Amino acid sequence: MFHTGLRSGTAVQAEESAPDSELYFQRCRWCHTTTFQRLLCPTCGSTDLAPELSGGEGVISVRRGVAAADADLWPVHMTEGFVVRCRVDGPPHAVRPGARVRLFSGVGVSGRRPVVRLCEEVPLDGWM
Repeated sequence: MFHTGLRSGTAVQAEESAPDSELYFQRCRWCHTTTFQRLLCPTCGSTDLAPELSGGEGVISVRRGVAAADADLWPVHMTEGFVVRCRVDGPPHAVRPGARVRLFSGVGVSGRRPVVRLCEEVPLDGWM
């Protein structure tokens, strides 16, 4: 179906090894719609979904109706066109809609959410 994990097959031991994480999404073979962890294509309803490796880059989107249990999750629009809810690694003041992010840690076998890291850091006072 779909697979996620580290290329080395071992746990992340150092911070510099974390960007080697992989995130797989699905592309419908009929209409080419991209999606994340689904059984059916959300556009045409096909079950013929092929796994593809994501480039790992995206943009944080606006979140609405956030439950207390999901307060630390943000929807991220990946460059391939699918949306995935992720934990964001970065200073809280910089985590906002429109911020560019890069995959830091993929989905593990335990079902935990992917972790993305901010590509650019915004100063506290808003000045560059």
